Amino acid sequence: MSKSNKEILKIKYQYYFIEAIYNLGIVVFAATLYLYLENIGHNLNEISLFISLFWITSLLTEIPSGVLSDSFGRKNTMIISCVVRAIGLLIIAFSHGELTHLIAGATLTALGESLKSGTWDSWFVDNIKRINSEFPIDKVFSTNGVISQTISIFGGFIGAQFFANINLSYPISLGAILLLITAIVVIFFVKEGDSKYKKQKFKISNSFKEFFTTLNLGYKYFKSNHYFSLVCLTFVPLTIILAGPGNQWQLFFQPDQDNIRTGYIWIFIGVSTLFGTWVIGRIPNLNKYRISILLVNIIINTLCISILVFLENFYVAVFLFLIHVFITAGDEILRITFLHNNIPSENRSTLMSFFYTLEALFTIIGLTLVGMISENFSMGLAWLICAITGFIISFPLLLYVKNKKDVA
Repeated sequence: MSKSNKEILKIKYQYYFIEAIYNLGIVVFAATLYLYLENIGHNLNEISLFISLFWITSLLTEIPSGVLSDSFGRKNTMIISCVVRAIGLLIIAFSHGELTHLIAGATLTALGESLKSGTWDSWFVDNIKRINSEFPIDKVFSTNGVISQTISIFGGFIGAQFFANINLSYPISLGAILLLITAIVVIFFVKEGDSKYKKQKFKISNSFKEFFTTLNLGYKYFKSNHYFSLVCLTFVPLTIILAGPGNQWQLFFQPDQDNIRTGYIWIFIGVSTLFGTWVIGRIPNLNKYRISILLVNIIINTLCISILVFLENFYVAVFLFLIHVFITAGDEILRITFLHNNIPSENRSTLMSFFYTLEALFTIIGLTLVGMISENFSMGLAWLICAITGFIISFPLLLYVKNKKDVA
C-alpha cells in the first residue's frame, strides 16, 4: 500500500471513530431526555421551551459557526463544540428543575451542535482532497451514515434500558463524559491538516452580516419567484404535524418513570427510519409520482396520529406511531430532492438556508402550540390539533402544485 493510501485510510478511520464517539454521546440520552426533564419538575410548557430554545439558538448560530470553523480551524472548532455541548449537558444533569439551568442547557447544547455541524465533515474533505482530489467521498459519507444509524439505535437503547432505569440523569451525564472523551481524542490524535484556515481573522460582526445577507437574498428570491415560494409553503407546514410526535413521544408512551421502556421503542424508531429511507429510494419513476406520494403520505400521517391518540391499547398505538415514523423518513427525502430540483444552482446554498430558516420558524411555532395545549389540556389533543392544522394547510397546496405543468 502506497504512503498516500495509508494516509487516506488513517483519515477515514479517524473520521469514523470521532463521529462514532460524538454520536454515541448524543444518542445515549435521546430516548429519555424529556422523561428526565419531567422527572425533575419541568412542565410541558417548559419542555417545549427547551426544544424551542434549541432551535432558535441553532438558527442564529449555524452560519456564524461555519465562519468560525473556516477562520479558527476545523480541529479547534470541533474541540470547542464537544466542550460546550458537554457543559450544557452537565448543567442539565445536575439541575433540580431550575428554569435558568434549562435555558442555559438548551442554549449551550444547541451552540455545540452548530459548531460541530459541517465542521467535522469539512475536516475530512479538506484532508482527503489535499491527498487525492478525485477521492470518492460519497462512499465514506454513506458508510458513516450506516454506522451512525446503527450507533443511534443501540446507543439509545442502552441509555434508556440500562442507565435510565438506574437513574434518569445517568444517560445525560454519560453523554457529557463521551463528548469530553471525544474532545480529548481530537486534541491528541487529530491533526488540523491544511493550516490556511488559521490565517483568516474571525469577526463575529462579519458572520452575522453573512447570516442576514443570506436571509435577505432568500427573501428577495422567495418574493420574486412564485413557484419557489409555493414549494416552500407546501413543505414547511408539515413541521407542525411533526411537532408533537417528534418531540413528545417519550412522554406520551411513558406516562410514569417506573420501568423505562422507551429504549425498546427507540430501536423500532431507528429500524422504521432506515426502512422508510430504503423503500422511498426504490420506487420506480419517483419524480413522476413524487407529489402523489406526498399527498398519500400526509393523509396516512394525519390518520395515524389522529387515531393513536384515542387508543387505549399501547401496542396498537405504538404500531401506528411507527407507521408515522416510516412515512416521515420517506417524506424527508422527497421534500429535499424536490426542492433541489426547483432551485437554480447559482443560488442553491442561500435558498436552501432560507428554507431551513423558514422550517425552523414553523417548528418553533408548532412546538409552542404543542406545549400550550399539552399543558392546559392533553398531549393527545395537542397532537390531534397540530396534525389537522398541518393537513389543512399542506394538502390544498400539494394539490395545487400537482396540477401545475412545470412540476419538476
